[in-house]
Amino acid sequence: LAGLKMADTETRPPHMPRQLALEHVSPATRLLEKRREMHEVQEALDAQKEEYKRREAEFRRREEKLKERDLALQESLVKFNKFLQENDSKRARAEKKESDEARAREAKDREIAQLREALEALKGE
Repeated sequence: LAGLKMADTETRPPHMPRQLALEHVSPATRLLEKRREMHEVQEALDAQKEEYKRREAEFRRREEKLKERDLALQESLVKFNKFLQENDSKRARAEKKESDEARAREAKDREIAQLREALEALKGE
């Protein structure tokens, strides 16, 4: 391609194809160069589309994993709350039982004291 020189590569982004400056070339050569440039741009676009699809799929996988972990955490929280409620219920039953047993023990102690008094009274007669 005589008469073609490379354009300044410092001004183009790294993902864009290189450009050729066309000076005094035939229309057919310009057409071929434009087709080549169009092909390079299309390849760059296709590569970007593939990268976008890959990243989107990765984000979907990560989102799915996060949803699974969130669901597991919610299930764990439900189980823990149930455990706490059962524990509170057991504690309340144990406290009531302890209170009932303390009252029964006091009643028995009073009954024992009364029976001893009655026994002492009978002995004293």
